[in-house]
Amino acid sequence: MDSQCIQFKNQLYSAAKIIVNSHYTIALAGAGLSVESGIPPYRGPDGLWTKYGEPSLLSFDEFKRNPTAWWENRLLAEAQYENPIREMKLALDRARPNPGHYSLKELEDLSLLKHTITQNVDNLHIMAGSKSTLEIHGNRTLLRCLSCGAKEKRYEISFETLPLICKYCDGIIKMDTVMFGEPIPKDILMQCMNAVNNCDCMLLIGTSGTVNPAAQLPGRAHEKGAILIEINTEETPLSSICHSVFTGKSGFVLPLLVEQIRMILET
Repeated sequence: MDSQCIQFKNQLYSAAKIIVNSHYTIALAGAGLSVESGIPPYRGPDGLWTKYGEPSLLSFDEFKRNPTAWWENRLLAEAQYENPIREMKLALDRARPNPGHYSLKELEDLSLLKHTITQNVDNLHIMAGSKSTLEIHGNRTLLRCLSCGAKEKRYEISFETLPLICKYCDGIIKMDTVMFGEPIPKDILMQCMNAVNNCDCMLLIGTSGTVNPAAQLPGRAHEKGAILIEINTEETPLSSICHSVFTGKSGFVLPLLVEQIRMILET
């Protein structure tokens, strides 16, 4: 066994021991986890925005100004070829949870993972069976009322009459996913902050650490004394404050970490 392999095994054991001994472990999941399910990233060489150009930073203002026109344009874009919205929709429709998602669900089943804060809107954590997921950027399968916050499943809503009106309060309905310029809904932001304030261990899974406000959460956890464990294919701005950094795909590292945790629990 070469020294690199021994080092990895020791690192794996150390991280597993930390998680087992922690009282309140949470995870922050980013786009890197979804990429392993075949969902293209937005940035980088193969990113949708690299290919098609970045979307408007005023999309939320545009929606509020004319929700009918926004929905008409959205529905048209979802049907057009050579369109980033359609390309992403097709990728999301085909995507299925990968071993990384199932590993987080397994940690939850072992009562070792309290919450997964996800920046992804793809619904894959839910599909994998996770029950304590905090979707800080919303969920693509849902619609949300801007007035009362009520959520509905998109496939249950008719788009024959626009704009979409909430059946509970007559408010305007938008996609649940958070747009550029839109504040994170207060209830989900508060749940995320409470999880961070309570945690003594935080797993950073496939997140670049550059998109706020989620990017600020690891720093806050670190300041409060939490141990950070990072799994990513490349170094990030957060790597320097992590106790342990695994360079690799989460779909490979996370199952090995869970296996090591099970071995510790059985001894």
